[in-house]
Amino acid sequence: MRRPYLLFALDGLLTLISFLLALMLRFEFNAIDYFLQAMLPVIIAGVMIRPITFAVGGIYRRVWRYASTRDFFHLALAVLVGSIIISVIAFSLYPRFVYTLPRSVLGIEFALSLILLGGLRVVFHQFERYPGDILWRRVKLDPARKVLIVGAGNAGVQMLREIQSNPQLGLSAIGFVDDDPRKIGQRVFGLPVEGPIINLPKIAAQRQAEAVIIAIPSAPQQTIQNIKSLCHEAQLPYSTMPPLSSFLQVEEDQPSTLLKVPMALPDITGEEIEAVVRVMQSRNLSIGSQTMAFEKYAASVARAEHAVAVINGTAALHLCIVAGGIGSGDEVITSPFSFVATANVALYEGAKPVFVDIDPVSLNIDPNRIEAAITPRTKAILPVHIFGQPADMDPILEIAERYGLIVIEDACEAIGAEYKGRRVGALGKAGAFAFYPNKQITTGEGAVLVTNDEKWADLFRSLRNQGRDVFDGWLNHSRLGYNYRISEMNAAVGVVQMRRLDTLLRKREEVAEEYRKHLVKIPGVSPLTIVPTTTRMSWFVYPVRFDETIDRNLVMEKLAQRGIPARPYFTPIHLQPFYRERFGYKEGDFPISEAAGKSILALPFSAPMKAEEVQFVCENLAQVLEEIQR
Repeated sequence: MRRPYLLFALDGLLTLISFLLALMLRFEFNAIDYFLQAMLPVIIAGVMIRPITFAVGGIYRRVWRYASTRDFFHLALAVLVGSIIISVIAFSLYPRFVYTLPRSVLGIEFALSLILLGGLRVVFHQFERYPGDILWRRVKLDPARKVLIVGAGNAGVQMLREIQSNPQLGLSAIGFVDDDPRKIGQRVFGLPVEGPIINLPKIAAQRQAEAVIIAIPSAPQQTIQNIKSLCHEAQLPYSTMPPLSSFLQVEEDQPSTLLKVPMALPDITGEEIEAVVRVMQSRNLSIGSQTMAFEKYAASVARAEHAVAVINGTAALHLCIVAGGIGSGDEVITSPFSFVATANVALYEGAKPVFVDIDPVSLNIDPNRIEAAITPRTKAILPVHIFGQPADMDPILEIAERYGLIVIEDACEAIGAEYKGRRVGALGKAGAFAFYPNKQITTGEGAVLVTNDEKWADLFRSLRNQGRDVFDGWLNHSRLGYNYRISEMNAAVGVVQMRRLDTLLRKREEVAEEYRKHLVKIPGVSPLTIVPTTTRMSWFVYPVRFDETIDRNLVMEKLAQRGIPARPYFTPIHLQPFYRERFGYKEGDFPISEAAGKSILALPFSAPMKAEEVQFVCENLAQVLEEIQR
């Protein structure tokens, strides 16, 4: 169970119900009050004792989704032991209990508890699910070995069932290895679940495993490759379970490969997959109920009145420029320290992006430098909430109001972030969230615009759909528009991810904190500073900054040699070849952005990342820094 204490309380409640029903069945209704009062101490003791006997008997450490007959036998035994203890207490409290109250009450209570508590586990067995569960039927394995099964989901359990039901295979499963913290430390079909998977060599040595079966066919290819690398490290032969259309192939002599930590990994569960399947079955694949539900969730997250889903973040920002009436000869003030699309969207409409250097701590546009960049041609300010840290919006909004400028928020990296307790996105006229696979939540490709302006929201809906208004007839178009619609499949994934947003942000916060604990011990490298105005950071990537004496690019190269990807964030926009050529920018124009661009490196980061993987990255980073500083 995800919350064992709730199950503990539920078992106590069902025990109480069992006592009450036993009294009702045994005695006349008009005598219930008397016997209830007489047995109250015994009932209270029973409500406490039964969950305790379950805890001691290991009932709470079992994954009932995959329960076997043996598990239910142990449950019945625990119920019986609890009833015996309750009986002993009853006879101790009331020596004459055997004469004054029928002993059948305790027998009836035992039977009812067995039914109710067993029935609860049957419900778990039928309906409890874990992310990544898959079904498969049969697989043939070769020589007799003591094997560890990687993956304690449906595939792993089915593998175990095949092993147990086919003695001729000569395999003996000795345990599971899994990454799911809800399963680690519990038992599945009587076998222990250990983890996380990155500790596979250590677990295999302790369990004296002779081979490994990788039974997670839905996992990304890189994850499978990492497990194979761990098997090679432990000098263990392994078998992998490929797509269901193929048979399992035993791979004995694997070439040595590096363990690779993915740069980013979307957190996808079976719920997202089911949502997409439902959309495909509905045959309604564009601008349907999922898009509307996705927009409703997005508006709620931003605490905005309106939300409009589009195909990507660049399209979202482009529509803001169009809605703002920004065109040829106009200027848009923004940060040079961002992804290039932030500035490109102004160019799409013939406007000019005007860069303002960043604050050296927050890495966001410096409000104190904005006024100096305003000219009669300035139409908008486009602040970027870099890496998920909000820009200092209050002075930006004050400047914009004083000069009559539009504020468009590039919140593509910052969904859920809070500035002084206010959610970013709709603090200005409009803002954009984006959902590329490396973002906090993903739709595969997709974005959403949020605004409190109804006219802008209506215009966004028209512009994304080739300029069609609500009342336009078929193939009639009121204005120049674009094909920026998001598909129902993308939106369906977004609906599930939006519902999981707080959980996903919290998981990213935990990974970031794990990084911080390790990085503070490494000289020459500093994590991103969270400024006081940021009341909630929404971690997009995990950037670190190196001292000026350290060659960031050399660090990145040496980490790659160790199987650890890292990325420079960002090369300032004004130093991109196109911008140099068109506008004549050169090094030194925006020194703070340039210094950040030369010294910041994003390390592997995602919600599913394990503490052991963070430790692996940081240990290698420390070794690389020591190596290059000799």
